Amino acid sequence: MTKQITRIVVTGGPCAGKSTLMSRAVEIFSERGYRVLIIHETATELITGGITPLPDNIGMYGFQKYVNKMMIEKEEIYNRAAEELKDENILILLDRALLDNKGYVSEKEWEEITSGMGLNDEEIVRRYDMVLHLVTAANGAEEAYTLQNNAARYETVDDAIRVDNMIQKSWSIHPNRVIIGNETDFEEKVRRAVQAIFSFLGKEKPVEKFKKYLVEVNPEVIGKLEQIGAQKDRIFQHFLKSTPGWERRIRTREKDGSVVCYYSEAYMVTPFTRVKRDRIISNGEYIDMTREIDTTLHPIDKTRYSFPYNDEYFKLDVFSFDQTQGLLSVQMTDENMEVDVPEFFTVIKEVSDILNYKNYHLAKSQKF
Repeated sequence: MTKQITRIVVTGGPCAGKSTLMSRAVEIFSERGYRVLIIHETATELITGGITPLPDNIGMYGFQKYVNKMMIEKEEIYNRAAEELKDENILILLDRALLDNKGYVSEKEWEEITSGMGLNDEEIVRRYDMVLHLVTAANGAEEAYTLQNNAARYETVDDAIRVDNMIQKSWSIHPNRVIIGNETDFEEKVRRAVQAIFSFLGKEKPVEKFKKYLVEVNPEVIGKLEQIGAQKDRIFQHFLKSTPGWERRIRTREKDGSVVCYYSEAYMVTPFTRVKRDRIISNGEYIDMTREIDTTLHPIDKTRYSFPYNDEYFKLDVFSFDQTQGLLSVQMTDENMEVDVPEFFTVIKEVSDILNYKNYHLAKSQKF
């Protein structure tokens, strides 16, 4: 099979949901056999590192020269690494890319910056396969607009809308651009963005409906999963102290020696429905957050096996507290579909809508 490397720019105005989308995408597509690489936002790296566009620092023109140079260098590193990786399907997600910067300088300055790199706008567009633009919450979801989740963010609502419009204009020449607005709530917005990626990749779109089963686990089952090439991840999760109605957690996900850290927070609308925001965090942020661990709850330590079966994608979670049983789940592509559980599993019972089999309750009981 020929190696397939797909480069998708995730962009949009401030507070648009990019961090949550990229966090979800890493998990969703990793479990479907993709090696997912993330190129983090360059402007934020420079600002938090002390290089800013302020007049008493290096100014906007000088700042944009450094941003674009650093972007190019990072992209080249990731492109070379992607070519060297053994994986057949590689997804590179870029948190903003070169044309995001165009509107911050004059046309003349932009031409000077890009020509200095040996590029023009048309050549820049060809560097990326798809552009996914998430519209800022300031335009259509004003109540959700916040400056709190990015230390480098300073824009007012009007500023955010102006920046969003500017970015849309800059990327308007890309032939594969999808704009995700705020016509729905945040969870549905993220789902639509994920589905747009599925569509671009030519894959079946999942629906937000899961079936979950308690199944028997033994060496024969694990051997079969290894035989069919199931993806194997180690997930370690702590719940953090939170106010009633909220659920906060940090977790690490380890695969092939690579560790990714996540922070998630969710507001429980009903016992089975929640509004969730999550993002990838640094190892330092993870360590800082361990001070907030809720010590009344046990950590969740589990091994996850992800694998396709009859065109559906299954996940088996085997927990450290009981390795004779596990939770098998499938995300459905049709709400009315009949689930064909792989024949090498023995189903004890379906637990799709039983609260005791959710992670929070397992952290309390440490038993099925």
